[in-house]
Amino acid sequence: MGTENCFVCGESNPFGLHIHFFQEGEEAVAIYRCEERHVGWPGIQHGGITAALLDEAAGYVPHFMGLVAMTAKLEATFVEPIRVGDVVRIAGWATSINRRLIEVEAKITGEDGSTKAHAHAKMRVLSERQLDGDMALLRHRPREE
Repeated sequence: MGTENCFVCGESNPFGLHIHFFQEGEEAVAIYRCEERHVGWPGIQHGGITAALLDEAAGYVPHFMGLVAMTAKLEATFVEPIRVGDVVRIAGWATSINRRLIEVEAKITGEDGSTKAHAHAKMRVLSERQLDGDMALLRHRPREE
């Protein structure tokens, strides 16, 4: 999303997930495989990783619109465990857009189409005043795909 050190998508973060999001129609989408290093309970992905994936999908929605936004609220629902080795699809899409707030739905589905987790997020679009220093460099610059 413009920062190489991002935990979810940053290429340079040695502890990160290194997930690549792309735009598919009106959705921000990524494919991800759960690894042993992502577990909480044995063989089951940690809920914090699942929440981070949903949050990142929500964040990419305004990013693909050329906006810089931060998560104001994220309500996640965990439906089924994501197990080590599972390959899932993560998707986010806007449900409401106004000048300062974008509401987003995000969902993680298994290869069989089953819902693993979903979330509703409110993404606050940052103002020029809030975009200072290095953050100003991110404004209106979606990552080249």
